[in-house]
Amino acid sequence: MAVAWLLLLLLLLLLVMGSGGEDAEVVCAGTACYSLHRAELDWGGAQERCQNNGGNLAPARSPAEAERLRELLAAAGRPGPAWIGLSLSRGRCVQPQEPLRGFAWAAGGEPGNYSAWLYEPTITCLSSRCVSLRPAGSSGTTGWADRPCRAQLPAFLCKFVFQGMCGPLPLAGPGRVTYTTPFGVRSPRLAAAPFGTLAEAECEGGEGPAFALCKGPLEGGGFAWHPPGPLCPTACAHRNGGCQHRCLEAPGEPPRCACHPGFTLAPDMASCLPEDACHPNPCQGTCRTGPGGFECSCEAGYALAPDGRRCLDVDECLAGPCQHECRNTVGSFVCLCRPGYRPTGPGGRHCRDEDECAQPGICPQLCLNVPGSFHCACQPGYQRQPGSGDACLDVDECLRDPCPGPCRNLPGSFECLCPPGFILEEDGRGCRAAPTAGEEPAGVPNSTPRTTGIPRTTGAPRTTGSLQTMGAPRTTGIPQTAGIPIRATLPAPTAVGSAPGPEHSADGPRLLLYYILGSLVAILLLLAFALALLACKRRAAKQEKRPAKSAADNYCWVPEQPESRGAGGERR
Repeated sequence: MAVAWLLLLLLLLLLVMGSGGEDAEVVCAGTACYSLHRAELDWGGAQERCQNNGGNLAPARSPAEAERLRELLAAAGRPGPAWIGLSLSRGRCVQPQEPLRGFAWAAGGEPGNYSAWLYEPTITCLSSRCVSLRPAGSSGTTGWADRPCRAQLPAFLCKFVFQGMCGPLPLAGPGRVTYTTPFGVRSPRLAAAPFGTLAEAECEGGEGPAFALCKGPLEGGGFAWHPPGPLCPTACAHRNGGCQHRCLEAPGEPPRCACHPGFTLAPDMASCLPEDACHPNPCQGTCRTGPGGFECSCEAGYALAPDGRRCLDVDECLAGPCQHECRNTVGSFVCLCRPGYRPTGPGGRHCRDEDECAQPGICPQLCLNVPGSFHCACQPGYQRQPGSGDACLDVDECLRDPCPGPCRNLPGSFECLCPPGFILEEDGRGCRAAPTAGEEPAGVPNSTPRTTGIPRTTGAPRTTGSLQTMGAPRTTGIPQTAGIPIRATLPAPTAVGSAPGPEHSADGPRLLLYYILGSLVAILLLLAFALALLACKRRAAKQEKRPAKSAADNYCWVPEQPESRGAGGERR
């Protein structure tokens, strides 16, 4: 008796709640119900409405779930875009390589591989974005579109999950049934009613409405109506009393249903089921006995065909679950990476670059890794020879005249050689004069300072020593233009040995030219000196030449003597 009173109170409570229920489109299947609500709300307000009734904004994790949402939009006459439970919170970035593009379902859980973007979402990391289901327009495609979460849309879709369902409430006579769901939606059309649904039957010619509650558990899952019905009882002569097989009447009792041999009465007390509805298995997948018959289901990677029995392979590659390439297989799919990449991440759906340079001996000298490939390179001083593969050949740097004097090529480098009397600079390219001894070389008079043949200018090599190679004596007849004594340490050449830079790349040929010009000038000066000396000798020879002697030169003149006037007479 207490149980009966408790049931009556529950029925009255649900009736009061149902009287204020919202009229909305609803579809129930399996263990979930989807409802379409018309209200101008932003995404946050729509999610709050769904949560107040025990659910969330509806996800679309699979093609089958997306099809149920499209059915709701079609049944409602395409009211316009409707919010679904997919959003990108502020601070998170859009990920173009992922199926959901970085968005997340409001109900949580795995993101799944299914997506139905009409166009790519706006790339952002700073603002929140939410997704709506847009009905098929001129393109004929129903899909997802992102927009600001504060935008007002005319409808939203909710999803509610339950422990199980009841089948449609059977009526024995003419009448109309209205279902009030636990989430506050009233509907006269439900192929399956979730646990806790109150059914109100208005029978024609009856005294008042009859009620039934979906609450009786069944073996193997599911629930049954209590009382089981059929409601609106009438004579078996009217529509067979609402029975599927046989209708039985007994005096003083309402009509009741019965089944043919090999069948058993279903929990709705009107329809009949085979004693084992799943034997033999009428489904391609798995079969489960349920209210009013059996229910077929398919394994992951398959979708139930429209006939409700066969299973069709789902082409998961249409949702773009892989970063590079996707190959559909029976019941699943395989992600492939392009050459030069390796699979990574959950399920190998992402690809990362493979570092080929980590393999030993892949290049003879240097290896440069690039996305999806690699390049072989040569060390400084080497270059790749066209047509010889990855082999590196030595570069003859001496062909570019990098030294002021002779150059010796080395494997991968070169060596500068300095002329006698010079040593190599610290940088290995310039030359400077070698330090001299404290005394002058033997055989050179200390009184005569050593002079240079030409004035010493910055950047020109010295030509001292050119005068010593000739046989002319060293004199002071040529003015001393540089005035550098032999004991003084000559400064290093200024054109070579300075700080290396682009302007010194051609100093080698220039210094060689200076050496040649300096030598020529010294030789010309020496020839001029020799010619001048020869001219002086000739002039001196002319001055010393005397005139030819005459015959009178052989006689001597005697001075005149005074005449003597003596006795000896006069000399005439």
